Amino acid sequence: MDLRHELAILRARLPLILAVIVIVTGASFGYSSLQPKVYQAEATLVVGQSLSSVNPDYTALLASQSLSTTYATVATTRPLLQNVIESLGLPGTTDDLARRVSASAAIGSTILSITAQDGDPAQAAAIANALANQLIAASPAVQGRQTGVQKFVDADLQATQAQIEAAQAEANTLGDLTTRTAAQAATLATLQAELTSLQSSYATLLGFSSSGSANLLSIIQPAAAPAAPISPRPLLNALLASVLGLLLVAAVVFLLAYLDDTVRTPEAVEELIGLPTLGTVLRMKGDAERSEIYRLVTLVYPRSAAAEAYRTLRTNVDFTAVDEPVRTLLVTSAVPSEGKTVTAANLAIAFALAGRSVLLVDADLRRPSIHTIFNLPNAQGLTTLLYSDQADVDLIAHSNLHVRLRVLTSGPLSPNPAELAGSERMRRVFERMKATADIVIVDSSPLQAVTDSAILSSYLDGTLLVIDSNRTRRATIRQAREALAKANARVIGVVLNRLANRQYAEDHPYSSYYDENATAADVSPTMPTTARRAGIVKTVSRFLRLADARPRK
Repeated sequence: MDLRHELAILRARLPLILAVIVIVTGASFGYSSLQPKVYQAEATLVVGQSLSSVNPDYTALLASQSLSTTYATVATTRPLLQNVIESLGLPGTTDDLARRVSASAAIGSTILSITAQDGDPAQAAAIANALANQLIAASPAVQGRQTGVQKFVDADLQATQAQIEAAQAEANTLGDLTTRTAAQAATLATLQAELTSLQSSYATLLGFSSSGSANLLSIIQPAAAPAAPISPRPLLNALLASVLGLLLVAAVVFLLAYLDDTVRTPEAVEELIGLPTLGTVLRMKGDAERSEIYRLVTLVYPRSAAAEAYRTLRTNVDFTAVDEPVRTLLVTSAVPSEGKTVTAANLAIAFALAGRSVLLVDADLRRPSIHTIFNLPNAQGLTTLLYSDQADVDLIAHSNLHVRLRVLTSGPLSPNPAELAGSERMRRVFERMKATADIVIVDSSPLQAVTDSAILSSYLDGTLLVIDSNRTRRATIRQAREALAKANARVIGVVLNRLANRQYAEDHPYSSYYDENATAADVSPTMPTTARRAGIVKTVSRFLRLADARPRK
């Protein structure tokens, strides 16, 4: 796993992630705030007398621990719950109350906890205490002893204890005497014998007394009205919802990225088909009401990031052809509407601005569009040269924009374009074109649609493959590369077109220096289309003439 790649995926979807987190957090907080408040009170009891005994009996302690779990079960039985309802005058049934109370005892402990929940904090405390008292009241019946008998044993135990204390005090007084009479010695012996008998009786009564019972229940902490509710907790719920929302949206983003079959980075292009990316072009905003000439950003927006991208592409094309100069360059794509025609047109203008004589040829003999972008007539063109040896490239090509840029449209469409592309006459026509310009840039049909481009690529000097980063699938790109490989085409590289703004900014850290609204033609966008086109063409032509007049090294 490439951590930087995964972080880049998250960064690309950061606005979506933040929006989901804000929506989920806000919804959770609002929903929680509207829920009724619930308060919980707890009463704590202890089973047995091990805590108050100086020398606790281990057997009694184990018995108390075992009985604590039994008492926890008894606490929520229907009779005790009914007594609580009657004592407090609560509405509802025992089943309703059972859902609001609970009793628990930790394993290995004699502590028993009784909790109660209610919308009123005082009522919650009252329910917990009432249930604890009902459990204590039921404990004698549970241990199999009548209340009257227990009271008698406890009273007898207290009387025996008083007799022991009195006899012990008298015996201590007689024992402290240094000399005793015969009567005092006899009395002391009688008292000691009586103490032994009383202590034996006390021990016997203690076994029957509740004070020594292993299952005696007593409250060590009564329930108090809670100050804060246990639910809802809007902040906690909002935090948990935000974390859960982040995890879910991140999972969805990664799933979509995994299912995304497009190619969005030069590294992905290199990994997929082994070709270098010579240029990355930012997605340009379109306007259906504007003229097609606005797509020529190298003219209309010369200081924009897109125009700079085409100038970079021009430079990279030159660098790839240092040893074997490219005189004829085919620009194609895998499928239609990937931007190959706009790429070819802007690249031709970029070469012309650099001082090279350029011939832009529309070799798409099925759906030509070069003449539409440049607003040129298409009565004559490439097919005219194919059908007539007398036709002259210089006379047919349009050169009204710039002395270094000529545009050869497709001409009248032919019924057999594939045969024309592979004909010997087409080869000779391109040889003639090569002699009239420093570089011939050829716009052609998509590779998957027809075979024209593959045929042309077999005898042109170089081929440039245009890929739409948002819609071209990997399988389609592989098939296009294989088609060019079968035609023995010299593919010099790839143009990654319509790159997202964020991705383009990452690849071009200085793109913020370019002004997208810096136009060469100062024409109001509210002007009619015809007037606007005429103004742009006039201003662009003046711009190109000024560029042509600059001294060349």
